[in-house]
Amino acid sequence: MTHRPETIDGAPCWADLITSDREGAQRFYGGLLDWSFDAPNPRFGGYANVRFRGQSVGGVMPIVPGLDMRVGWNVHLQSSDLEATARRVVAAGGKVVLERHPVGTLGFMMGVVDPTGAYVGMWEPGEHRGAEWIGAPGGMCWHELYTRDGARADAFFRAVFDYEQTKVENDKGVDYARYGRAGRPLCGRLQMTAAWGEVPPHWLVYFAVPELAAALAKLPSLGGRLIHGPFETPMGPSAMVVDPQGAVFALMQVTGSHA
Repeated sequence: MTHRPETIDGAPCWADLITSDREGAQRFYGGLLDWSFDAPNPRFGGYANVRFRGQSVGGVMPIVPGLDMRVGWNVHLQSSDLEATARRVVAAGGKVVLERHPVGTLGFMMGVVDPTGAYVGMWEPGEHRGAEWIGAPGGMCWHELYTRDGARADAFFRAVFDYEQTKVENDKGVDYARYGRAGRPLCGRLQMTAAWGEVPPHWLVYFAVPELAAALAKLPSLGGRLIHGPFETPMGPSAMVVDPQGAVFALMQVTGSHA
């Protein structure tokens, strides 16, 4: 099942992996999620699209020596006007750490750190509209902000993207909010507790799988490992895992679309 790219400002539209071992990443994600990888593009520092059944699901970028790059998954939020978004970011107490700049004819990108310290990318579409395969096994299906100051994060993203924010009640005392626009849920926000230790604020991307137990069973032979879960969510069973190079992401069992 394919889904049209999300067209709402503030919606997560893309994710890319920064890795220290591109070939190792191909083996791991190819084995776990049945992904294929385009050839590296020298115009963009070796960046390459990742695909599921020919449809784009995200990107992969090798660490460039001399640049401050860390292994991990980056989430990108859509903006139809990055210049206006940048003004709202600064006014709301955030920082633009990577200025708006063109990526060929594909679009414009920008990097932002919110007032609680979490980095997130921003994307103004050109020819590249975002992921083509979402909400179904093999693609992104959910995204979350992990922060130590939920109220401050809520205020910031409400000012930047006018998110509709709903606190999600639960019996575990977890401070969780769902962000949405136009009546559509787009992503979530979880307040980290002392149990998270020194883990910095960050965004987490979830990838859909048809059967969580089967996916987790593959991890050891592929060099990955389970770090939290499995746990139940309203959208399906999930687990947090890490790839062989240290990039953290989540898996969620879905059978249809949650986009």
